Amino acid sequence: MLFNKEIRKVLSVAVLFHVATLVACQGKVDEVVESPSITVSSDKPSTVVGAVQGVIVEVGNGLVSDGSSQSVQGKIQAQNVNALCNEHAMPLDEQGGYMDSQGPDYPSRLFYCKLAQNSGSPDSIPGSFQQIKAISCMLEKVGIVYDDQERQVSVTPDTSCFTAQQLENMQIQAMTISVRASKPAFFNTYYDSGISMTIPGMGFYRVAAKLSGTKMEFLTHEDQTSVQPDKTGTFAASFDLLTGELKYESRGDRFQCTEQGGNCGWSRHERLLAQVGMTNGEITSVSKIEAIAGEIYGDGNWYSARVSTIKGSLANGLKARYFMVNSNTSADLGDATKYSEVVNNRCYTHSSDQADCSANPGIELPQEASFKFNLHPSTQYTSTQAWVSQLTGLSFTGVNFNDVQ
Repeated sequence: MLFNKEIRKVLSVAVLFHVATLVACQGKVDEVVESPSITVSSDKPSTVVGAVQGVIVEVGNGLVSDGSSQSVQGKIQAQNVNALCNEHAMPLDEQGGYMDSQGPDYPSRLFYCKLAQNSGSPDSIPGSFQQIKAISCMLEKVGIVYDDQERQVSVTPDTSCFTAQQLENMQIQAMTISVRASKPAFFNTYYDSGISMTIPGMGFYRVAAKLSGTKMEFLTHEDQTSVQPDKTGTFAASFDLLTGELKYESRGDRFQCTEQGGNCGWSRHERLLAQVGMTNGEITSVSKIEAIAGEIYGDGNWYSARVSTIKGSLANGLKARYFMVNSNTSADLGDATKYSEVVNNRCYTHSSDQADCSANPGIELPQEASFKFNLHPSTQYTSTQAWVSQLTGLSFTGVNFNDVQ
């Protein structure tokens, strides 16, 4: 299996990170991971975000055929994610068109695209925090003062932190932003450091980081309600360099936002737990994955939703499931009894796509009338602001619908 070179750099410092923490004993010191090639520091949140972002991509890569096995790739054998997924992380068929959502391989391919394709937007998991990582990187270049004071900082976005596409979309040469940084994060003291940035015409963004033992964690929060009401989102993740455990959760709350151009009229909620195998500090396998991805859409006349789930391993059987609803009634999106499953007979292992998953039926949609996971307004779920302020790390030990706030 091939792995991203930058992730090899990050993981190669796992032992050094652990030793440095032990040397600190009971005293609190600045948590920094260093090697000749990369530094991961809670003082520079973009480095923590970038490291975890890359691990997520590798989990996606771990689901794809390497040419000797079929995995979730179906009939397509390709080395490039762009042959399997478009720029919005949507699955493609053999001809490069949209994959049939009613097809048996669609649910598993959808998860591959969500994990492996960095869309640069909330369309995929790595892309969901691409923008705030770039903003944090830009600020780190001019220097961050962690004194809990608000100050005006002049910055110029460039390709050292942003992609060319991001710069084109922003159409900003230089700007002055309001910045407040503190240790611990003033908006959630669980995290070692936190930065809040108010950007003219874009709203405010927050990013926090924590390094403890061999574990890296981050939390991001974007609130664009000053520009467009009902447009918020949050992303949190952790990765333990010693155990190989990866956790991720995102909540994009934009269903009631009315901005045109595809940036609003939807909400997304995703949760992921994965276990990666490592040898000499490098990722060598994905031994377990559990994930749920929910999405709802509405334009005032027609409403639709989908929920995709995946659970298992390619060693013992990986099962993906897909549920959906289309309706002219908005409240149906918040009622799980209105959803129906697109049934498939796929069970993936390294050698087959029709293995035996009788011991692993996957993750089933609960039959509950108030279905909070998809963040529909009728279900009274926890607001983005409250979720961000209350989070004390991602504590779930399995992925299910039972503990959603």
